[in-house]
Amino acid sequence: MLYSAALVLCAAQLACESLTPNVCDTSVAAGLEITVTQGENGPPLCDAEVTISDGVTSEKVSALGSPCVYTGAYEKPGTYTISAAKSGMTTETKAGVVVEKGKCHVIGQQLTIAIKLKQP
Repeated sequence: MLYSAALVLCAAQLACESLTPNVCDTSVAAGLEITVTQGENGPPLCDAEVTISDGVTSEKVSALGSPCVYTGAYEKPGTYTISAAKSGMTTETKAGVVVEKGKCHVIGQQLTIAIKLKQP
């Protein structure tokens, strides 16, 4: 008897939850959060040139915060190619980074790109 009552209560709760609309806030979420480092385990680079492209548009992004993080693709799902470069260092590219749409905001991707000193 107790088990039956628990099942009915559970079913009623699920039905009510499905009728409740999603409540989203008005914040804007970054689709990409990128850290650029000097080498694999080196310090973050705050003055790299980072470009994000989805094949249609391209944007250069600047570092924010501490440690510096480059953000972009705000509320813009898609498949991205990210390149990071700095004078005297290599240019590294990561392709095929997917940002998906969530219920209210994009589902952000965090990644690290390591660039190395150019060899003479």
